[in-house]
Formats: sequence, structure tokens, C-alpha cells
Amino acid sequence: MIYWLYLAVFFLLSALEAKEIAMQRFDKQNHKIFEILADKVSAKDNVITASGNAILLNYDVYILADKVRYDTKTKEALLEGNIKVYRGEGLLVKTDYVKLSLNEKYEIIFPFYVQDSVSGIWVSADIASGKDQKYKVKNMSASGCSIDNPIWHVNATSGSFNMQKSHLSMWNPKIYVGDIPVLYLPYIFMSTSNKRTTGFLYPEFGTSNLDGFIYLQPFYLAPKNSWDMTFTPQIRYKRGFGLNFEARYINSKNDRFLFNARYFRNYTQYVKRYDLRNQNIYGFEFLSSSRDTLQKYFHLKSNIDNGHYIDFLYMNDLDYVRFEKVNKRITDATHMSRANYYLQTENNYYGLNIKYFLNLNKINNNRTFQSVPNLQYHKYLNSLYFRNLLYSVDYQFRNTAREIGYGYVQNALNVPVGLQFSLFKKYLSIGLWNDLQLSNVALMQSKNSFVPTIPNESREFGNFVSSNFSMYVNTDLAREYNKLFHTIQLEAIFNIPYYTFKNGLFSQNMYALSAQALNSYTSPLLRDYDYQGRLYDSVWNPSSILPINASNKTVDLTLTQYLYGLGGQELLYFKISQLINLDDKVSPFRMPLESKIGFSPLTGLNIFGNVFYSFYQNRLEEISVNANYQRKFLSFNLSYFLRNNFSSGINSIVENPADYLKAGFSNDFGYFSMSADVGYDIRNNVVLNWNVGIYKKIRCFGIGFQFVNQRRPILTGDPNQPIRVFENNYVKLELDFSPITKTNVTYRSLQRK
Repeated sequence: MIYWLYLAVFFLLSALEAKEIAMQRFDKQNHKIFEILADKVSAKDNVITASGNAILLNYDVYILADKVRYDTKTKEALLEGNIKVYRGEGLLVKTDYVKLSLNEKYEIIFPFYVQDSVSGIWVSADIASGKDQKYKVKNMSASGCSIDNPIWHVNATSGSFNMQKSHLSMWNPKIYVGDIPVLYLPYIFMSTSNKRTTGFLYPEFGTSNLDGFIYLQPFYLAPKNSWDMTFTPQIRYKRGFGLNFEARYINSKNDRFLFNARYFRNYTQYVKRYDLRNQNIYGFEFLSSSRDTLQKYFHLKSNIDNGHYIDFLYMNDLDYVRFEKVNKRITDATHMSRANYYLQTENNYYGLNIKYFLNLNKINNNRTFQSVPNLQYHKYLNSLYFRNLLYSVDYQFRNTAREIGYGYVQNALNVPVGLQFSLFKKYLSIGLWNDLQLSNVALMQSKNSFVPTIPNESREFGNFVSSNFSMYVNTDLAREYNKLFHTIQLEAIFNIPYYTFKNGLFSQNMYALSAQALNSYTSPLLRDYDYQGRLYDSVWNPSSILPINASNKTVDLTLTQYLYGLGGQELLYFKISQLINLDDKVSPFRMPLESKIGFSPLTGLNIFGNVFYSFYQNRLEEISVNANYQRKFLSFNLSYFLRNNFSSGINSIVENPADYLKAGFSNDFGYFSMSADVGYDIRNNVVLNWNVGIYKKIRCFGIGFQFVNQRRPILTGDPNQPIRVFENNYVKLELDFSPITKTNVTYRSLQRK
């Protein structure tokens, strides 16, 4: 390879030596900056003519042509015939006619050409004037495709280019696919560099028959390396307008902070047409995390481990998330925000956490429980007196509140102490444990809440004390076969409470009367509880804090197996477990038998599933099966889910509340790629969602068609129906102008279900 390279250089130098020099120019350091050579050179007046394998050298640009005519007075060069323009090691232009204009430094300024080596975007134009690498240009063209015959390109009437800052602006740009114009914009400002720099980013746009023309234009502000912001105004022509804001900051301690905010205003006629809950949609989110906070900000000399994590989101509508992009799909109307701070040593953990729950399935969020704040101390498992005697301590303080309805303050202490040892050369492990649990609850804001009245029992406080004896028996066996490795674990846990005390809010009758009220109330507006002729804002539910069977004798049996192949690849996983409640007066087997299995019979194929079987109901309670196959560009998945809800003795049985089948696949067939998925509700005999997409990507350009049917939840102002589900059918045409932007055209039809 090196031999041929030297040979090519030798022939090039020989060819240059054989040519006549038409003219040369040097800079102040005597570096050659401009030269014209050819087989034959002639001159007349101010025009030099070089013909026959002519070469024009200019800084890092060299041009080959049949003929070059250069005017020394106007500094213009006319090149004709088999022209090839090179910069560095790359071919820039192949054409038959080029007219060049040079400035006083003999830099080529007409026509102008630049290409970003990272993104591949090239820009060419006629330059009206240029000074100090700042050019005003006209008749611009740009694309991310090949310059010879670009699949798509942008034409603009005028603009400017700052070579030092890599800023490019275009006036009246039109985007063409081939020779067909598909989009017009009044102005575009962009950077041709991959460095962080202030300016407009590539826009997102699309069109929908419901929202009309959709346009998002981000503006990126980066005054310093430590922080930046993005402002994204958006307009949905038929629906409304809004603004997205994102700020990122990294401080001198290398801690990162992210803040997002969004506002959108729906037009009044759009709100009335779809009975939307909110005309103004808004929200914000904040994310931050840091390790060694005390050392960084309070100059603590100790190396104690500490840190914080914040992930907070507030929004008044699901569309807050949808409007992040042209059209983002939402599947969950709930969200949990949290803030944690911890401090830990080798043996102790201290934590403070806050949890904020957002439930947009309700007309408002004022009845949702919030955990503000929670405190925790945990003593890690450690030995006591000798190695096999172990203990730990866990204390938690919980403050749970809400605007409407009762809240509570809880203290909970758990102290397990146990003896752990092994027998028969560690084939059998045995643990003998005593678990002390203490908990007390004080009810807050319960004036308008239903709390059952029980003689000699408090309706404001509750206490729970339990001391349990537990025995763990565990065996872990392993054996190697030819190219296989098999492990099996058997475990039995016997739990025997020998002391239990409950009073007040946790008394035995409190559970029964609260459950009866929860299942007997009526609520015409889905808000208040109408029970025994009186309206309540909430009903006390002790089971949400302390399960009714928390102090029962139980046996927990578990069998787990793994099978591994070559290289440690997991071939089979199987687990089966059963909790037996010996104190259950109805049946000790009311808790379902749980089975989990996963195996990979073929490379790329993974099958896993869960089965919950109730011996008490003598039927399946829940089953889920998933199969995934992936090889090269082919991906296929199939899943099935069935769930039956059963009562604990008071609630009525709900038959088959969930029975779904879902399948999907995607593949690149070479000529095109395709994806499809479908969801089917077996119980109601309804196709829930389906999606078929066909796509074609040709280097710098992509086109796709998508046909979609899905259920779309919309928040309404109706208290009786806070969420209304529409059948959302649409056809979408997607165009990908790599690497500048993507756009889509959507025709959508919403039908109320």
C-alpha cells in the first residue's frame, strides 16, 4: 500500500515539473498560496490562458480542468471542461464549468463551498462580498446528500456565513425532494460546526388535520461551557400555541442540574369542541443528583458517604408530556416525583425522602396521598457477641398527607435478631430469628372522614406490637454436566407470631367495618362517599398501612432452579413459591401459587412467563407469557396477559378484568423496512391498538408511511368522566432530511368510545 502511495506521489511531482507555470503568488512568510499550471500557457492583455491538463492550486484547494482563463486585474478565473475540485483528500465538485472570484488574499470566494465533516452537510453559493472570513452570500444550496445528485436539498435566495464561528443563515429557504418543493420557511439560522454555540437548532414540523400545521423551532443559548438553555416556541395552527423551556447547568463541583418548563394555550373553540379540562396546559420538572454533598459544599473533612437525588415533575394535563415533541404518545396518567438525601457509614444509614404522587385519572389531585417527608434510620446487618448471632435495626417516620381526606403520621420500628449457621459441609443453611415490630399511627385531618366507632377503641390513634419467631431452612446445590451447569435452591420459612397487640385504628373490628364501608358507599360525583345517609370525603382503610394478616402463622416455600450453557449463558430459569397462612379461617391457601419460568431454546429467542394459581378459588388468578426473538434486523414479540381479581371475603369477585393478547414485529428487508404491532382484548372481542409502518432510508433521506389505530385518553372537565377515551385513527407520512430535520404529515380521525 505504501509502495503505491509513493508511486502516485512520484508521478504527480513528475507531471508538475513537466508543466508550464502560468503564475504564482506567495504570502509574507513566502508560502505559496496561489498557482496555475498547464501543458500550454499563453497571455494576452490581463488574461492568462492555461490549457491542457490545467491545475489551479489555492491554499488547501486544488482544481483540475481542461482550460483555465485568469484575469489578473479582476482576479476572476474561468474553468472549463472535466473540472474536479478537491479539498484535502476529498472530491468536492465534478462539473464542466466553474467561475471563481478571488479576494486580495487570493482566497476563493466565488462560488463558495463548505462541508461539515461530522454531519456531512454541504453548502454552496454565489458570494456577493467577503471580508475576514465573513461572507454575504446569494443563491445558496445546501444538503446532507451527495453533491452530484442530491435526493433532497435546500435553496435560498440569500444569506450569510461566518467561517470563524461556523454560523450559516438562509433567507426564503425552500426544501426540495428531487426537483419538487415540499416546504417553505421564511428564515433558517444554523451552525455548521459540532461545537456548542448559540443559535437556532433544526426545527421539527408536521401537519395534522386536527392540530393543523405543527412547527417547533428551538433556539439554543450557550453563553458559557457550564450552562445552556433551549427555548422552543411551538404553534399548532388549529389548536393553539406555546413555549418549551429547558435549562442545563453543571457547577464547579461537577454536579448537574436540569430544569424544564412548558406552557401551551388551547384555542377556545378547540376546548369546547373536545370538552377539554384545561385551556392552559403547563408544568415543570427538576432533576439533580450529587455525591459527597457535605464534602463539596460544607467542607466536611470526613470521607462519609452522602448524596442527594431529586426528580420532581408537576403538570396539570397529560398533554404537557405530549407537547415535548410534535406528537409524543402517552400511556400512563400517573407519576411519582421524589427527593432523597442519604448519609451512610459502614454500619449505619440515615435517609430523608419526599414523594409526590400525581394522578391525572382524577378530576384533581387534592385527594391523592403525598409522603412529605419520610425519615429512616437503618442499622446494617451485623454480628452481636459472636459471628453467627446477627441483628439489624430499622426505624421509619412517615408523614402522609393530602388536601382533602384524612392523613396520618406513623412511627415504625423493626428489630430482627437471629442465629445463622450451616450444616453438612454448608449443604444446608439454617436461620433462627426473632423479629420485633412496633408501629403507631396518629390520624390527621379526619373531621370529615368515616372512621368506624368501636367501644373502648380510639378513632385517632392506633398501636401495633408483634414479636415473631422465624426459622429459615435453605439448601443450595450445584452440579456440572457436559457443557451444562445446573443449580437448585430450596427454601422454607416458618413464621410463628407468639405475641401480638393491636388497638385503636388497628383493632380487629376496625378492619371489618372499614372494609364494609368501602364496599357499600355510593358516589354520584366520583368524589365524596355517601354512606349511611351522610357524605364523607374519605373512609379509613387500615389495610393500606398494616395488612390484616400481618401477625398470622405462615409457611413460605420456594424452589428455584437455573441451567447455564457455554460461556455462562442462562438457558433456563424456574421458580415456584407458595405462601401458606395457617391462621386463615377460610383457607390457608388463599394466597396464590406463584410460578416464574424463563428459557432460551435458540439463539436470540427468549421466552418467559408468570403464573399465579389460586387453590382457594381453584382457578388461575393471573398469567403472563412473553416471547421475544431477535436476529440481525428481525425482531418479533408475542405476549399474553390474563388477570382475575378475587375478594378477601367481603369484596365481590370481578371476573376476567384483563385478558389481552399483543404481537409485533419489525424487519429490514433491504429494499425497505417494516414494523407492525397489534393489541387484542379477548374478553371484549375488541382490537385495542394496531400499527403498521413501512419505511425506506437512502443514506441522507428517509420516507415512511404509518397507519395507526389506538386509544387516546383526554382529560375532560366532567367530574363523572374525568378521562374520556377516543379512538385515534391516523395516517402519517414521515420525511427524514438527514441530518437537518424530520417532518411528518398526519391525517387524524378521533371518535369517542
